[in-house]
Amino acid sequence: MDTKNLTLGELIMTVRRRAKLTQTKLAQQVGVHISTISRWERNVATEEMPLKCFVKIAKATNTPVSDFLSLQEGS
Repeated sequence: MDTKNLTLGELIMTVRRRAKLTQTKLAQQVGVHISTISRWERNVATEEMPLKCFVKIAKATNTPVSDFLSLQEGS
């Protein structure tokens, strides 16, 4: 996936929607509260996001973890 022009929040929202997951369902799979998913998608508190959450989101949405990590490196 081309992530060059996406923020981390936009990427999370894009992959979640592509996987046809609601914020609630993704929150359950990642093990966080729905408000956390909402904050991440709005780019609030993404700098505090644990690495394990990237891995869980990637797994839940069938997205390579490298898409998230390469985006973070460019920040």
